[in-house]
Parts: sequence; structure tokens; C-alpha cells
Amino acid sequence: MWSLNTLSDDIVIYGGTFDPPTKAHAMLLSGLAERFKEVYVVPCKISPFKTKAGASAADRLQMLRYITDGMAGVHIDTFELDREGRDYTYITLQHFSEAFPGKKLYLCMGSEMLIELERWKRTDLMAKAATLYIVPRPHFPITEELLGKASSLGFSYKVADFDGEEGSSSEVRISVAMGRPEMFLTEKVADYVEKRGLYREYCYVRDLYKRFGMKQSRIDHSFSTALCGVALAKRVCVDPHRAATALLLHDIGKYVTKEDAEKMGVRFDGRIDGMPLPIRHAEIGAEIMRQLLGIKDEEVIEAVRWHTTGKPNMTPMEKVVYLADYIEPLRDFPGVDKLRKATEKSIDEGLLAALENSVKHVGKDELYPATLQAYEYYKEKK
Repeated sequence: MWSLNTLSDDIVIYGGTFDPPTKAHAMLLSGLAERFKEVYVVPCKISPFKTKAGASAADRLQMLRYITDGMAGVHIDTFELDREGRDYTYITLQHFSEAFPGKKLYLCMGSEMLIELERWKRTDLMAKAATLYIVPRPHFPITEELLGKASSLGFSYKVADFDGEEGSSSEVRISVAMGRPEMFLTEKVADYVEKRGLYREYCYVRDLYKRFGMKQSRIDHSFSTALCGVALAKRVCVDPHRAATALLLHDIGKYVTKEDAEKMGVRFDGRIDGMPLPIRHAEIGAEIMRQLLGIKDEEVIEAVRWHTTGKPNMTPMEKVVYLADYIEPLRDFPGVDKLRKATEKSIDEGLLAALENSVKHVGKDELYPATLQAYEYYKEKK
């Protein structure tokens, strides 16, 4: 690795939707500018992995200008915004190869991007055009397995000697709903987002929290769970928007009794009558979502239904909501740090550790049957 005292003459390209550009993007670009003479930031129209962008290209460009202002050697390149057709990285790399013949190209990406690297179009042409420059990101460890995958696709790579920060687009949208966009956005970008009314997709939950009598402490827990859960979702390739819906609403039934829900028009089958009162809110919340809120996504509803107990053979979405609720940063029970470390290793390891913790502290005789069944199931699968 080159010295920080000597900037590399090679060119590094950093692409993405930047929807919006976050503090994490700014920090990463600053790190690149300290190591490369020329850094090209390439915003795309729409990522091939997304159906639409949240803000317009003009908005995203303006916010990018805010975070790159004063960064020597950092250029915003509109090649992907200007060209017709779908944005694919291999086309962009071919463009830069032609624009800078003889120059070595690096393609910068956060470590989370390695998880689905094989889904990128024409990785063979990408690998010929550029070397990967991988920046470690929180919750996404760079494992030998992931590096082996990159190598098997033909890529050469370097791992950056600095770490990235948290701050995905999903986390921004949650923080806007919380009224705290400055968690992940610079002051200028946060002001711009507020003035333009951007990224308000989850603000509807505020009215729902009021409607269903959520206490502030439970609202804080729900937001913390959502921030924790969207990071977990990306690790297991669960759509973060769908996960955020389940995470933000997972406790919507916390202060609603069965009788209250029935007065609202919710109908239950007989299963709820056999459930202990402390876990009924999950069943109530799931049926509120289905019958009162009109949510049709069954996987989201079922993730809310099972978030307190777990069950055998959970879907990735169900695992995410169960674990995020268990280990979110506001939880401070004895042993929670051990569960967080287990989850950092793998979602399944964290899941088993959480179920084992429930068995240990509640006892098999007192435990709700679904939780014990889940524990036995995942213990057997280990």
C-alpha cells in the first residue's frame, strides 16, 4: 500500500446513486482524496439493483457538490447521468479506460457490495478494466470467503487502510422519520433535504405511533430496532425497504389489547387466546397491519407476528426482525454484547445465541412453545 505522504497517480472511481450523499460518503471520499491524486465520483440515474431513485438527478448532484466542496482532486463526473440506457459499471469502466489510456483504474466499493458481486453485469469486463479498492464498512466484515468470491470472478483487489462509516440510504430515511437527519447527513445536506421535502417515505409512522398509543420509550426502541435491522437485512440480501416497514411497525400492537383491537374491527383466530399477555402484541400488531393498515406483504406481516418468539425455519426477513428487536443498541441486559458479537459473525449464529439466551433465562418449562421449538430446530442445524 502506498504511503499517505505520496498520493497515487492511479485513478479511483466511486459510483453509486448517492440518494442521498451521506456523511459516510463524505468520509470515504476524504479518505480516497488522501490516497489518490484523482478521484472520480460517478452518480448513476438508477442503480440496476433498484427500481427508482428517491431524489432527482439535479437534487443528488447538488448534494454531492455540498459534500465534495473543498476536496482537492475529487471530481463529480456525470457520464452515467448523461448517457442513454441502463447504468452498468462495466460500461463506465470502459469509458474511463478510453478517457485515460495507460492509467491504472481502481473501482472503489464498500465491503457490503462484495456480498452480491456476482450479480453485477459483465464482471469479466469489469475485472479486466479495474482493480477493486475495498473499504471496510461497519457490520460487513471482509472475509476470506468474500475475497475468494471476488478472485473467482477474476478481480484483483486492494483492501483500504481506513474504515468506512455507517449511513445507508435506508438509514437516512429512518432518521428523517425520527426528525434526526443529521445522524447521517452533513448540515448542508440535511438542510437541503428538509427544504426540499426529500426522503419522507417513513414519516407516516409518526401518525401511526400516535394512533395506537405508542409511548416515547417504545418509539425510541422501534427506531433503534429499524436502524439495526436494515444493516442486518443487507447482510442476508433482504430488501431493506421491506425490512424497514416490518421493523418500524413491529411493536405497533404493544399498547393495544385484544379487546381494543376487536373494537377497531380486527378479528383473530383462536390462537391468540393461548398466548401469554407479554407476547400477544406481536399477533395483535400483525393483524393491525393486515386488517387496518392494508399491508399486503405477507412476509413483512409474518416477520412482525414472530418477532417476540421466533419459530422453526424462519425466513431471512423473520430472522432480521427477531434479532434486531433482541440486540438493538438500546438493549442493555446482561449478555447482550455477546449476542451482538455472535451476530457480527453470522446471522444464524446470532439467532441461535439469542434463542439459547431465552431458554436460559426463561426456562424450558415456562418458555412459549414456538421459542423452544425454534431453539431445538436451530441447535440441530448448527
